[in-house]
Amino acid sequence: MCMCWMRLCLRWRWKIMKVNPWWKSLQQKSNLKIPSAGIYHFVNQTENNKNRVHLRVEQDGAGLLMINAARAYHLNPSATSMAFWSLSGNKESEIVHSLKKLFQVDHLNASSDTTNFLDSFNKIIDPAEQCPICELDLDIDLPFSHTPTAPYRMDLAITYRCNNDCTHCYNARNRQFPELSTNEWYRIIDKLWDLGIPHLVFTGGEPTLRSDLPNLITYAEKKGQITGINTNGRKLADRSFLNSLVDAGLDHIQITLESSDPEIHDQMVNRTGAWQQTISGIRNAVSEKIYFMTNTTMLATNVETIPQTLDLLAELMVPTVGLNALIYSGKGKNVGTGLEEKDLSNLLEIAKKKTNLNNQKIIWYTPTEYCNFNPISNDLGVKGCTAALYNMCIEPDGSVLPCQSYYQSLGNILSDSWVSIWDHSLSRQLRERNNLPTKCNNCDLVNECGGGCPLIHITEEAF
Repeated sequence: MCMCWMRLCLRWRWKIMKVNPWWKSLQQKSNLKIPSAGIYHFVNQTENNKNRVHLRVEQDGAGLLMINAARAYHLNPSATSMAFWSLSGNKESEIVHSLKKLFQVDHLNASSDTTNFLDSFNKIIDPAEQCPICELDLDIDLPFSHTPTAPYRMDLAITYRCNNDCTHCYNARNRQFPELSTNEWYRIIDKLWDLGIPHLVFTGGEPTLRSDLPNLITYAEKKGQITGINTNGRKLADRSFLNSLVDAGLDHIQITLESSDPEIHDQMVNRTGAWQQTISGIRNAVSEKIYFMTNTTMLATNVETIPQTLDLLAELMVPTVGLNALIYSGKGKNVGTGLEEKDLSNLLEIAKKKTNLNNQKIIWYTPTEYCNFNPISNDLGVKGCTAALYNMCIEPDGSVLPCQSYYQSLGNILSDSWVSIWDHSLSRQLRERNNLPTKCNNCDLVNECGGGCPLIHITEEAF
């Protein structure tokens, strides 16, 4: 899912951050209070649309606003308070009054700033608004310019068991890897909510092989978290099973389809008959009122069928198509079917034309070296490694990974402190983009690019 990044600030004549030392003493004199540190969940709904809104308030009063776990906005303390008050249903007059009291603003400025803020804010949280970053007059943060205290999304690899055996699979663990109990996963979900992580994606292995998946989804949804699954789709061919996930409150589904050609797909996943079940799963998922997309790994094995695969997905009414390159982890390190980054441009140009013609959205996932393939100039957005920054992964035994394909444990979520995990030397190395190739030193795009996927460099060093 794509991310838009934005910072909301009130452009006052003084530095608003100076209010921090004394704002608590003023709280008792105001009708509204500055929100305490933590995460808050709101639902903004109209007749035809619904937005899930999360506001994470940091210890210094600054905040992170997330819309449907897909758009992120960084707020200064005053904007955070006004966002919280507005989402809590308070009237503009009440917000103005509290702004005057808590931030020592005269009535004229408080009224003007509140009106201007709410005009922009209401457009951001409007369920019908698709990309407010394109229209609003707000300060925009560069991607990767803000370091949070916890990621925005946590991938939960609840099992490494799988009913496929993909030749290019990035999983580097034994399929019989130890698994936590349902109650232990409940404890993890509790901890993630307390850390302010609003978005959980159940993955694997194949997450649908866990019989308690609907229970885990329900538990997270009741806390207010957005939930999704990444799956091969085979079990979703069973309509009753899919219904159990939807009834549990599941928000989004991603199904992997490797080719329109059944033989090629089955060869890549190493299971005869898998294609038919996956197609049935896609048909069922499309018919549900739930955010749905597919993903396809572009390899030498299936590259010739990519155009036909896109046509098939259009026929199946798939609204969003994801594409990615080989992940150099697990079997992917040695499979030998990965495409050169310099060869991606022509393929993705074909994919863009196909999806535009079919009125579909295309998402490109893979972080590349921009000197080989620049996703920005190819109209695919900023793509860089976000491991241990905006996303992380928890393994079936509770170990925390920088991402779901970087198999070096940072600690265990159930037994180690979050600070020790977040500030682990590898976490900091990835966030700070240390050990980049020498050629990156003087590159103007190094902040966005980050040297591509770190796993590629690890693989290159091994040979």
